[in-house]
Amino acid sequence: MIYPDGQPTKQYKDEWLKENPIYQNTVPCDKVFQPDFALSHLHFHDFVEISIVAEGCGMVCVWNKVFECKRGDVYIINANVPHGRFRKKEEEPFTVRNLIFDVGDWFTGEPADPDSPRYCYGVFDEDILAALVPARNRSLETVERLWQMLEQEAAEKSPEWMEAVRAHLTVLLITLGRYAEESRTASALRPKDRRIVSYVMRTVRERYSDRDLTLEEIAESLFLSKSYLSKLFYRDTGGYFHEYLRSVRLTRACSLLKETEMTNEQIVYSCGLKDVPSFYRLFKSQFSMTPNQYRIQTQKKFRNNEYKGGERQMSILAEISENLQKGKAKVVKELVQQAVDQGIPVDQILNEGLLGGMSVIGEKFKNNEVYVPEVLVAARAMNMGAQVLKPLIEEAGIKATGKVCIGTVKGDLHDIGKNLVKMMMEGKGLEVIDLGTDVEPETYINTAIEQNCQVICCSALLTTTMGVMEEVVKKAEEAGIRDKVKIMIGGAPVTDDFCKKIGADKYTPDAASAAEAAVALCAAC
Repeated sequence: MIYPDGQPTKQYKDEWLKENPIYQNTVPCDKVFQPDFALSHLHFHDFVEISIVAEGCGMVCVWNKVFECKRGDVYIINANVPHGRFRKKEEEPFTVRNLIFDVGDWFTGEPADPDSPRYCYGVFDEDILAALVPARNRSLETVERLWQMLEQEAAEKSPEWMEAVRAHLTVLLITLGRYAEESRTASALRPKDRRIVSYVMRTVRERYSDRDLTLEEIAESLFLSKSYLSKLFYRDTGGYFHEYLRSVRLTRACSLLKETEMTNEQIVYSCGLKDVPSFYRLFKSQFSMTPNQYRIQTQKKFRNNEYKGGERQMSILAEISENLQKGKAKVVKELVQQAVDQGIPVDQILNEGLLGGMSVIGEKFKNNEVYVPEVLVAARAMNMGAQVLKPLIEEAGIKATGKVCIGTVKGDLHDIGKNLVKMMMEGKGLEVIDLGTDVEPETYINTAIEQNCQVICCSALLTTTMGVMEEVVKKAEEAGIRDKVKIMIGGAPVTDDFCKKIGADKYTPDAASAAEAAVALCAAC
């Protein structure tokens, strides 16, 4: 399969990776090298492409720079990077073996985070863009052996094949990263300036809807001059900033035309475009049709497939829940935005998508099917999705299921358990006020009164600080709120007998149980 401009497209992702989460092929490059590279053809997602030159020699274009490559050369490129591959001459063979995968499908934590130096196990060193590794002799044999094992596992799909693929893929990336360290060739693709350009592109993708976004604003945030950043962007990408910004906005507009019933005025506002007339002119010049013609053509196919009213609505909410459970924060954020754009009620997105997924994680954590790391990444994904919904929740007047304040008692600075309980409670739809650590008994009481909390949650890890919990109960009685506010306690040394002894309302042994108990107590108040 030949990709446009040497890149996997959004259509490729939808049609191929849905059934083939890791894909390999061997392709002859039938495009002769041309020095120009069209920035407008970029497609942004979390693909990483690993390619080995299997036959002949050719050219690889990365960041508007051209590199010659020959048999044995391996190049690893994030799909966010402008790149392409070409034959040098019509009569010369140039065959490349490709392995393309979605990073988020196979890795979690730092290896899956493009902002981390350990992205893809550090194969890109301090940069997240590209690496070129000349693999020769024994190093080439090692790479090809790992490649063959990947292909075999992906093709046969034997029991636990995905775990095997993840393991082989990890070893392959670590191996390539070591070869890249040994080779100075790779450094040619990683000047410091590329990180600046990468930041600019990421800013555009995150803030394309901001009509006031300018290169000058981004330059000021980087303490650079506008002219310098403009030259830097053009030098490394081959295109101008305003062309790239326009391309991102138009790509988003196409998605909204196809997937929603938003009016052109709403789309113009959502995509940060100037006005409807200029949107029409720009769209027609780019696609040789009006936005309405594009909508008619694409929505007909769109609706005839999986995107049918309620079916699609249920599908996207299930996708939000599923990806949240996997900790895919960026995917969750995108899906939540899609659900909003499709007009799905905010409370339904919140309850069936985000909170539904977090409830599953809570239950699995309670049953020891997942552990703290999985809970943390799931909570991060939920927070990313909640950021999209927050202004809409306020507009809709949707209220939390209850309000609690939580903290680690005076004399105790431990907060890991407390933070985990907080995440679980938020995952149940509760509003949680975090008081931090070393919290005075009076602080719990004052906060509960001022913020109208229904539950006070006290955590302790040290046996010597457990007595403070009894002080909290007494202070609540003195303040006259004991019959209005419930008190929960927890922590490693705490027991149910201790809870009854000091007169607290509820003890729970783990974070998931604490969240469930807090919901029940709030409902009873």
